[in-house]
Amino acid sequence: MPLFPQLSLSVVMPAYNEERLIEKSICRAVSSLDRMVGRYEILLIDDCSMDRTPALADALAEQFPQVRVIHNAHNLRQGGCLMKGFPLATCDLVTHNAVDYPFDFDDLPRVLEHFPAADVVVVTRRSYPAVSAGRRALSWMNRALIRGLFGLQVTDYNFVQFYKRSVLAEQRCFSAATAFITVERTVRAHYGGHRVVALAADYHARLAGVSSSGNMRVIAASLRDMARLWIELRVSGARRAEGEMP
Repeated sequence: MPLFPQLSLSVVMPAYNEERLIEKSICRAVSSLDRMVGRYEILLIDDCSMDRTPALADALAEQFPQVRVIHNAHNLRQGGCLMKGFPLATCDLVTHNAVDYPFDFDDLPRVLEHFPAADVVVVTRRSYPAVSAGRRALSWMNRALIRGLFGLQVTDYNFVQFYKRSVLAEQRCFSAATAFITVERTVRAHYGGHRVVALAADYHARLAGVSSSGNMRVIAASLRDMARLWIELRVSGARRAEGEMP
């Protein structure tokens, strides 16, 4: 009997050139999720990998019926994969994880106990192992900017989040930026009056392969979409205020 038999969970996992990690990570995920929730699915999105990732993903789907593989026709990067995967989710709760497994699903009980009372659970990193001082500085500035612009007091916006699927379904989001796609959804949930809960968990550093999520192209896209969302929310807030005036 799983620990939370009444809950169902969709996990979106983008994969790009992850032949060294994909089998181990999916097997770990299946082992943990079998023990955690009554029903689950893993949406494994192959983002035009150039190694053995596509073939390994298909083999894993044959081995585990809970794994659904989507092969992208074009490289969408991590943010685009999440934007594509979230609407395909069929379970009540929706989350994501990278194939390098930064969030260990064995830590799920502390997250799932907040549902159904919470609408969004934001998991924050306790520490940043194997992250350079420069990356940590950029991350700190990003968090400070988000808090200043949107007022959502969370210590980490870019690790892992768990959403009720109904919350995601009501949103009209535009961002596919790797560093902002989940921020936009969390901010919109907050502005929409939904209950956002934050809790800390361990972050596990990548053991193989290369991450590209911190390059200047990703940062520029995040800043662009951050400004766009701030303008949108300011304009909609002003319109509401005008409508409430006697």
